[in-house]
Amino acid sequence: MPDPAALAPDLSRPTTPAAFAEAAMRSLRPVFGASRAVFSDRHRGGPGRMHFINWPSWCEAHYCAEVRARDPIRTWLDGVAASHDSSVARLSELAPAARSDEPLLTESGAAFVLTLALRDRSRIVGALSLVRDASRGDFNERDRVLSLSLLPLLEMAYGGMAARIDMAQRSVEHDPLQALTARESEVAKLAAAGHSNKAIARMLAISPWTIKNQMRAVLDKTGTRNRTELSALLGSRRE
Repeated sequence: MPDPAALAPDLSRPTTPAAFAEAAMRSLRPVFGASRAVFSDRHRGGPGRMHFINWPSWCEAHYCAEVRARDPIRTWLDGVAASHDSSVARLSELAPAARSDEPLLTESGAAFVLTLALRDRSRIVGALSLVRDASRGDFNERDRVLSLSLLPLLEMAYGGMAARIDMAQRSVEHDPLQALTARESEVAKLAAAGHSNKAIARMLAISPWTIKNQMRAVLDKTGTRNRTELSALLGSRRE
């Protein structure tokens, strides 16, 4: 039985769902003998964005185009979304024939899948599918019990990451300037000071075309229509 405290530091650092999926895979790979993983981010509701870890490059596009609509794991997640009766499932239980006729598995070398449903209260906010190659054999009852014991740690780590994302989003909505990149912020300040695109390009040693594109991004992100409004917005933040 792995020590949850040893896994916690890696799982507490991610700031995006993709990074969370990577950290979870690194932490759980030696525990379960998994060669790859898929994470479904359901924080915003619905089936959410899929993150494929250690899969061939073609697998994500194939899944979205050919598998997602009939995925037995997705069907299971939708079915148990309002219930605490089940939080862990094996693909071999959900669809016994899936391994033999699904190119996503057979052509990538994958064979067995164990999916953990992450909840926030009764709502499923994420699903981590650990995947084994055929040579490793299917997940068993010990793996199920072990995954259930680690599930609260995963839920807590993912919940903390989601809360940080929500807080950052509210901060950006309150202050649109926080949505700017460092270079966009630099361009915005020079533009608000009255410099032309050509002058800014010379100052920053980049092309006027690049400055034009960055200025368009600055106006879009800040919700301003022109340099006058941008200057007023920047001035209000200095007051």
